[in-house]
Parts: sequence; structure tokens; C-alpha cells
Amino acid sequence: MKIIKWAYPLLLGVLAILLLATPVFAINQPDDLSLEGVWVYQNCREEGDQLYLVLYLIDYSGTGEPSYGADETYMVRLMDGDDTLKYTYPVAYHNDGYDMGVAALYFSASEAPDWEGLYTMELIGNPFQDWPGGVPMDTTSTFDLWQDNEISISKTIIASRIIWLANELEDDWGEDMVTQSDEGEDVLTSYAAGYFVNVIPYFSDVAPTIYSTTEYLPSEVVEPDIPPDTAPTDYADALEDLILGTPLDLTPVANDFGVSRGGLTAFIYYGIVATAMIVIARRLGTYKPVMLLSIVPVIVGAFIGVPLIVTILMGFLALGMTAWGLFYKGSTA
Repeated sequence: MKIIKWAYPLLLGVLAILLLATPVFAINQPDDLSLEGVWVYQNCREEGDQLYLVLYLIDYSGTGEPSYGADETYMVRLMDGDDTLKYTYPVAYHNDGYDMGVAALYFSASEAPDWEGLYTMELIGNPFQDWPGGVPMDTTSTFDLWQDNEISISKTIIASRIIWLANELEDDWGEDMVTQSDEGEDVLTSYAAGYFVNVIPYFSDVAPTIYSTTEYLPSEVVEPDIPPDTAPTDYADALEDLILGTPLDLTPVANDFGVSRGGLTAFIYYGIVATAMIVIARRLGTYKPVMLLSIVPVIVGAFIGVPLIVTILMGFLALGMTAWGLFYKGSTA
């Protein structure tokens, strides 16, 4: 039987898409990576919710910061043994998120884990980037504070902690972060508020007393030095988190070859898929069943570590193949 002529161009097209869609981000090791403190509060805006505040340091003062912001290269996550309870990324606000910074994890009452559990907080390099020398990480299981009060008291205590954190950042950043209100109370400057609004979920609810009315007049608002808005990546991050630490996580192998984890996974997976499609079509003597079912491996790939951008591109290709299989009336071999 003749070799199906569409198979080889398809395989070459798949490989080209993978090479173009999965760039390698080689990230150099930090000079210092540390968790400076973890503070936990309950009953912040509703009974039973929890807020975890984290002060961290990602220092590249000696080697120079990576070309990518800390929101792409690092993550902060709360672990219960090997299980990830929740994670977040540094906010690329001052110096692209490097140096000292604050991260926050908020749990509503319905999703909050057990209070004062034996958890671990991790500051870790994004495992889906390329880390020559291994993924950097700092962990702590000793939290500075577990605070359980009525909601009104919790808000006052959290506000006080945020002012303290802002002072720490002021010393590190060299930016004015704390000022005084007309009543003589410590409040955040507009620059500081712009940062904490992006860091702490429901910030205006959990710490309503540290806003200065005069600081938020339009003529006085300081524009932070942050990169342009990008499309949300929550779904892509969630898909990648599914394979983290599983046998499908090819990060160590990818590091050995100097390529991205996603690129290696996509290359291997779609190489197998394309080969299987060729073999099946040749055995059947027709390409149409293979084309009609081509969307199935695309969906499977999204859940085993293929990057979302590759899944989207391959999805369009699969839709085109499905349409061709349904409506083209030419030869079947």
C-alpha cells in the first residue's frame, strides 16, 4: 500500500510548531533566596477564612536579574506534605519582583485547610523553567505567627503587619512606602498601596484602615514601574501543576539537554502521536478515521504536560483535519 502522502508533511509541521512555540528560558541561580517570615491570620473578612503573608528575598545583586520577571521565574506555595494547597507568584512591581517582596495566599472559609496544620511554605524557582544547576528553593515549616481573633480585631492586626512589611520594603527598595494620615496614623503611600493591592487578595477588605484619602487623589498617584498587562495564565498554571513531581514531569531530563520542560514533553508526545497516526492510517488503508479522531490526543496532551500554547495550536490543526476528513471526497488512500 502506498505511503499516505499527508503524513510526512504533518509530522514536519508538528515538529516546527513545537520548536517555535516552546522557547527555552535559561534562568541563572540567585545569589540569595530566602523566606524571611510567614504570618497566618484567621477570620480576616469572613469567619473561618485564612490569610498567609510571606516576606521573601530573591537576590541577584551579584549576578544581575534574569531577563524575565520574578512572576515568571519563581513561585510561593503552601505545602501539606507533598500536596500543594495553594500557590502564587511574586508581583513584578518594583525591580520586576526581585529583591525583597511580599506574597499572600488567601483561603475562603469553604476552602481553608486545618488551622495550625503541619504545613511547609516554599519559595521555589518555577519548575517549568530551565534551571542550570537545579531548581533553587528555600522552605520553612516554622511560621512566625498563627493569629485567631474576631474579624474586627484581625483586620486591625493585619493592617499593623502590612505597615511593618511596608517599612521593611522601604528599607530594601529605597522607596517611600509609609506616610502619616491627617490624624497622625501610619498609612501606605500610593506607591505602596499600588503594590499591596496586587499582592493581597481582598486587600481593601482585610486592611481598610491604612489608606490615606489624600494619597489617592489622581494628581498624586505614583505610576509603578511594571510591565504591560498580559493575558491571565491561571488555567495554564493549573494544567502544569497537575504533573508537578509526577513521572510525567520531565524537568530533570530537560535540564540535562538544555531545553524547556514543556518543549521536551510536547516533542516526545506529539512525535509518538504522529507516528501512531501514520501506522494506524496505513493499516486501515484510509486516513479519515484518524483525522476525525485527531482532537482526542490534543485534549489528552493538555493534561500530561504539553504547554497550553502548543495545545491551542494543535487544536486548530486537529479541527482542520476533522473538517477535511468529513467533507473531502477524494481518494481514501
